[in-house]
Amino acid sequence: MNDTARTLANAIEGELSSRFANMSVLAQHREIPDPEPLPEPELWVLGADNNVALIANDRVPALRARSNAAADAAVLAMSTQANVVSNVLTTGNEPRLVLAVPAPPGKRGGAAYVMSTSPQDLIQTLQRGKRAPTDILVAVTDGNGRILARSRDASRFIGQVAPDWPKLEALGTNAGLFAAKTIEGLPIILSFQKLAGTPGWVIIVGESTTVFDARWRDPMFNLMLGAGMSLLLAVCVAMWLGKRILQPVQALARYSNAIADGQETEAASVAPSSIQEFEILRQSFTRAENALRSEKRRYRTIAETGAIVLWRRDGDGSAGLATGWEQLTGRPESEVEGQEWTNAIHPDDRPITSAAWAEALKQNTPLDVEFRLKVSDGRWLWVRSQGAPVFDTDGRIIEWVGLLEDIDERKRAQADIAYLAHHDTLTGLGNRILFRQQLELAVGNVRDGRARALLCLDLDLFKQVNDTLGHPVGDALLCVVADRLRGCVDVADCLVRLGGDEFAVIQNDSRQPDASVSLGCRIVEALCAPYDIGGHQISIGASVGVTLIGNDSSDIGTYFKRADAALYRAKQDGRGRVCFFDQVELLADMVELAKGGSVQAKDVAERSNGRA
Repeated sequence: MNDTARTLANAIEGELSSRFANMSVLAQHREIPDPEPLPEPELWVLGADNNVALIANDRVPALRARSNAAADAAVLAMSTQANVVSNVLTTGNEPRLVLAVPAPPGKRGGAAYVMSTSPQDLIQTLQRGKRAPTDILVAVTDGNGRILARSRDASRFIGQVAPDWPKLEALGTNAGLFAAKTIEGLPIILSFQKLAGTPGWVIIVGESTTVFDARWRDPMFNLMLGAGMSLLLAVCVAMWLGKRILQPVQALARYSNAIADGQETEAASVAPSSIQEFEILRQSFTRAENALRSEKRRYRTIAETGAIVLWRRDGDGSAGLATGWEQLTGRPESEVEGQEWTNAIHPDDRPITSAAWAEALKQNTPLDVEFRLKVSDGRWLWVRSQGAPVFDTDGRIIEWVGLLEDIDERKRAQADIAYLAHHDTLTGLGNRILFRQQLELAVGNVRDGRARALLCLDLDLFKQVNDTLGHPVGDALLCVVADRLRGCVDVADCLVRLGGDEFAVIQNDSRQPDASVSLGCRIVEALCAPYDIGGHQISIGASVGVTLIGNDSSDIGTYFKRADAALYRAKQDGRGRVCFFDQVELLADMVELAKGGSVQAKDVAERSNGRA
């Protein structure tokens, strides 16, 4: 029935296209006479006289007074420039159809050729050649459900609304199949197909319910009988296969899912199989589960001892869990579920950890960052957090996993090593390595406008103390000397022991040369004071050589040689004094300042002359 409906629909659409083509050919060269009497609607037929009304835009009102449907068709054809066919309208007692074809543009503002015809004259498919079988009902309706043509008793029912028309409209499709009743009231199965190029016309092909049911009932019975026997046989085979194959497969599937979900299972829950392949698979699952359990126990044991923290977070880095958090930090594990734990990070380290975590989330790359955590006893504990994203088969991140490791001892050891690498083990002062680094920094920063000075000093009579009282007393004396030197320098200054009884100070004070003279004098006075070392009364002295760090050289060796030369001259001139590398020029400048009335310059000049 569906095939018949589609075939008849194509035939009727062809007839409509043919009628429109005839109208266009017969009327396209007609001119609009002015005035031309408007023919009566029943005369607009395409007959022997080719009576087709040519309606210009300005004659539509006159046409509307005679036939509103014809006027609507003409206006629609002019506005859309497309062929138009109307639904059924009644002129007198006879059903009619209106066809309209747009005229070529430019004719008095637009025009259309209008023709009136009867449905029987237009739709001749159902009458020509007895196309439809006698036991099939064929009908054509317009878009309002009125019958245009019918294969049986057409003259009785043309223009009437087809039964069950609302049911067809409710389907909302262009084709389909549904149960209905004929206009005579007989039950029928209908197949319908909507026609293209019409205002919703439908071709309907129907067959009585009795004939339709008989057509499928017998084959369906045989089909169902065969299907039933096949199903019965399949059930028997399935039961046998279930015992033989499916049950071990299902048991292994449940077993593997339990392992994947981390559930505690027992290998004994899966019975051994007589099928060798299944038994090998069962034993493999058992070994995998035992290995996984052992691995989990190892990690959990390590985590619970507080050595490491195993953490997990959602794919977006939000809520998470941490096994061993409380053991490591003494803080409640509940704070890890959100972001409260970040409050325990040292304020100086929060920007670093935030940037590292943001970069890992953005790039989907592993996380590796070190920072300090405040633990329950108030200490700052150094930890290292490492983690990586876990992806599914589609490349999406499921979660983040990693560990938090206690590296406090390593950090402290590194700090101790760094301290020992830059400090003297006896006195705790900086050593030559630190001295060189700080001197390079001072020489490199001379352009910042801040004056600096280098002071080298040497203890007078220290060798006699070592020779007479021994090295232990000498070492103790050096420690006291270091303490006195710390009391002389400022926090910003760099104080180092170069070796033996040699020391140096890099002074960061912009008041040069006054500041270096003052510092040198304080050092000499402090170190010349008597010492009590292990009951021994010891008197030693100190000589100081000074050079100013300026723009005349960028070589640290140059400044060290200058300060050393000034120190040598201080010893040669009698020890216990301060000498500058450019002593004569510097003192001359300072005396000149003193004559100008500067009390501070005069005082420093006098002190320098007394010591140098």
